[in-house]
Amino acid sequence: MTQEKKQLSEADIRAILRAADELIAVGGRRLLFLDIEYSGKLPMIVFTERGWEIERDQMVDELLQEWDDWLAAEKPVPDMHYLKDRNRGMILLLLDKIKESNNERYIPYLNEWEKIDYKKVRAAIRRTIQALESDEPVDLDAARERNTSIQQALRGFEPRDVWLKCWECGERFLFTVGEQQFYKQKGFVDPKRCPSCRAKRDDDIWIDD
Repeated sequence: MTQEKKQLSEADIRAILRAADELIAVGGRRLLFLDIEYSGKLPMIVFTERGWEIERDQMVDELLQEWDDWLAAEKPVPDMHYLKDRNRGMILLLLDKIKESNNERYIPYLNEWEKIDYKKVRAAIRRTIQALESDEPVDLDAARERNTSIQQALRGFEPRDVWLKCWECGERFLFTVGEQQFYKQKGFVDPKRCPSCRAKRDDDIWIDD
C-alpha cells in the first residue's frame, strides 16, 4: 500500500530553510565540521575535510560493530549489496580496519562482498582476505597515525576566515579572523548581516530618530 505524501505548507518550507541556515551558521561555521556549497542558488550542507575524516571513521566503526553483532548472533551472511556504491575512501578504510583486526571470522562476509562489487574494490577485498588467511603482520603504525589525525581533527584547526550568508540580502560576506576575535572578546554573536546591510540598517535607525 502506497502512503500518500503530505505536501508541506509554505510556512513549513520557510521554517525548515531557516533552521538549515541556523545550523550552517552556528554548527558548521563555529565547529568547522560542516560547510555550505551552492548548486546554482540552492544551498547544500556538506562535510568539511575535517568533518568527513571524523564521520568516515565513525561510520566504519559502526559497520564493523554491526558485523561483530551479526557474528555473535550467528546470523547468516547478509546480502552485501548494501556496501556497493558507498564512498570509496570509506570502503578502503573499512578494509584497512578489517586487516588490522586480524579476525578471520570476517572472511565469509568478504567472500560474498567480493562477488558483487566493482573491479577495484574486489581487488582490495581480495588483498584483505589474503592478509587474514596468511596471518600477515598488522601495520600498527598506520593505525596509530590515523588515530592521531582523528584526535587532531577533533581538537580543531587554527582560526580561519569564513564566509557567512547575510540574512537581509542573501549575499555571502567574509568574516575575517580578526573580526571573529573582536566579536569573541566583546561577547558578540556572529553577524547576521553583511557590512552593507548593517550600514543601511544603522542609517535607517538614525533617520527614524
